[in-house]
Amino acid sequence: MRRAALPLLVLAAAVALAWNLNGYRLLDPDEGRNAEVAREMAETNDYLVPHLDGLPYLDKPVLYFAAAAALMELLGPTETAARLPAYGFALATLALVGWYAGRRWGRDAGWLAALACATLPLTLAYAHTAIFDGALAFFTTAAILCFRDDRPVLAWAAMALGALTKGPVALAVPLCAIVPWALVTGVAVRRLAPARALVAFALLALPWFVAVSLRHPEFPHYVFVRETLDRFTTASFRRTAPVWYYFPIVPLAAFPWIVPALAGLPSWRWGWLARRVNEHAREAWFLTCWVLGPLALLSLNQSKLPQYVLPLMPAIALAAARVLARDGIAAAGRLAAGLLALLGAVLVLAPRLLTQALPLAHSVAAAIPPAAVAVGLALLVAAALVALAVRSGTPALGLTGYALPVIALPFVTTPLLRAVGDDRSAAAIAQAVAGRGAGGAGGAGGAVLAVEAYPPSLPFYLRHTIPVSTTGAEELTSNYIAEYHSRLRALPGSPLLPAHFWLEVLARCVTPTVFVTHDGLPGPRTWLQAALPLLADNGHYSAYGPCKPRGNG
Repeated sequence: MRRAALPLLVLAAAVALAWNLNGYRLLDPDEGRNAEVAREMAETNDYLVPHLDGLPYLDKPVLYFAAAAALMELLGPTETAARLPAYGFALATLALVGWYAGRRWGRDAGWLAALACATLPLTLAYAHTAIFDGALAFFTTAAILCFRDDRPVLAWAAMALGALTKGPVALAVPLCAIVPWALVTGVAVRRLAPARALVAFALLALPWFVAVSLRHPEFPHYVFVRETLDRFTTASFRRTAPVWYYFPIVPLAAFPWIVPALAGLPSWRWGWLARRVNEHAREAWFLTCWVLGPLALLSLNQSKLPQYVLPLMPAIALAAARVLARDGIAAAGRLAAGLLALLGAVLVLAPRLLTQALPLAHSVAAAIPPAAVAVGLALLVAAALVALAVRSGTPALGLTGYALPVIALPFVTTPLLRAVGDDRSAAAIAQAVAGRGAGGAGGAGGAVLAVEAYPPSLPFYLRHTIPVSTTGAEELTSNYIAEYHSRLRALPGSPLLPAHFWLEVLARCVTPTVFVTHDGLPGPRTWLQAALPLLADNGHYSAYGPCKPRGNG
């Protein structure tokens, strides 16, 4: 293979990961909420306690918010600034797996690992998304690789930073990967946690935890009981799924690189027998435990989402790079070409299968078929390249085929992402509200009042917090705020107002006010439709008003 081929492919993949980073609106609820927390952090310069709508937001730790807030101080509160940390952590993960593979298996294997990791569908999806899982995947990857290299101090330091990103899961994932590997291969488990490593963890993780606990004494109980134990053991978070939930997700999330990654599976018996004496067998079991250990934990967890398996993806990328660097492009190449062709044919011939039985907005449903056809054509071209590479023995063609679908994805799905962003954000409502002169900051009875609703990205696009007339504060999509809403209502200037307060504001109308409510709430909508003109409706939330102050005609 020409020496420039792999680096150029990795560069193309890195460009694809960054493409359209600001080309569509923030997706509610997660992106809108996280971006607003970062915006408020940048505005107040409180880099200790995250806040949402001016209230403590302790559902997630501080690190991602702080990174996004720092970028917002430089770039302004934009979609790019909100998503850029996710992209940065994705690039850092590529560099990390490339460095490890290159040092272990050679230069080409390093570039291969970086390319495979960059062109996994799940990597692409969350390099574009303002949530914490990409950062978590970087820190768990760093911890697992440091454990493998017998560097426990660095491993525990990485887990500490991961804990500051997404909490105790940053310890659970690496330990569920490395402890089974140590037991299988005969490595002393006690070597994984020397005293100096635990001290490093404490020095990095505890200062923030203690400082927040001093401000909010309920924080330790909330983190360890409500957000960890209850999330793992109960269905109270409404994300329950069967134990096999991730079994179809992992192959799709890692396609097509999972095909060569599994090419060595038939020799598992030899690997088991040689696991304690042969370095190749130990390496294979290391990558196997990296996938199966955390996967078992996540499958038992009662709270499940697709992105939770993102920390497993670097292991699959490394396994694919290891096989392809050792056995060449022919390793499982025919099978990969066949699967690429099959999936491509389905998308080209039946693109509307993706829209059936899904409650989609019309604009989104209309954008899916052309995007599906374009992706299907990319898959068919990829299948042809892989098949040709197997026949001709041209690795560069085959690797281009493996990478092509995900590299093409951001470019051919731009209209679809724009339609999804318009449907799932409150940007249009914010624009309509600001256009009617109701965009100023509001307290009780202010310019904007949310009625039993809280579009997460609305305050981000309005550039200010908004008061909410609510019963239990569940609308803010924060378990912490909902659990402690009674106490938070008593804070000076709290945005949490009584459930019927909006009726008083509507009746008195001391200042022009726009009322925002959820389309699924017939009570408030009936009142508001009768009293005020409809200002905007995005299919999820509606804005009415502004009301006219009494005495002004």
